[in-house]
Amino acid sequence: MTTATISQKTIDAYLAALRKQLRDLLDEDVKDIVEEIRAHILDKISDQLTDDSVAATLAALGTPEELAARYRTEELLKRAQASRSPASMLRSLFRWATLTLVGVVVFVVSVVGYCLGGFLVILAALKAIWPSGTGLWQDSQPDGTMKSLGLGFGNQPGQGHELLGWWLLPIGFLLGAGLLVLTFRFGIWSIRKFWRPLAWR
Repeated sequence: MTTATISQKTIDAYLAALRKQLRDLLDEDVKDIVEEIRAHILDKISDQLTDDSVAATLAALGTPEELAARYRTEELLKRAQASRSPASMLRSLFRWATLTLVGVVVFVVSVVGYCLGGFLVILAALKAIWPSGTGLWQDSQPDGTMKSLGLGFGNQPGQGHELLGWWLLPIGFLLGAGLLVLTFRFGIWSIRKFWRPLAWR
């Protein structure tokens, strides 16, 4: 068996492993990706189909698992931008977070934004359902100084004074909804700004 034949078998085995790792994508996309990588490999090694050149080119690409993870993440990020779904966005950002430090930062900021926005919306909804038992309460000392500040749900504090009253409804809904929208837009902006799509040409 010639060196060229062995090298070609190595390339075919790499591409077969890559195809297997990409099985959750559409068949047409998998075919395009595999052909793109094949063309890239052949372009890199030019006419020198040797064990060393093939090994160096495949090592630069990374393992089939690593390469497939980037392609799957790229596909998820594209879908998240098109779907406008916070759940899809978070799932995509989580996948990105497994690959880069920037992805970790974007994911953590997004989780905090969605949680805080959702909390404010839920708080406003609870105020509408249980107006006397939901609010931001200030508990004061006999001399008037503040003793504690907290949120009450379902039971009105005996000596507390509610600070926002019905203003909690518009504040919670507007700030919460605004924060949810801004968090989603932050995710899209981060993808466009920091994600580096795979490009071989």
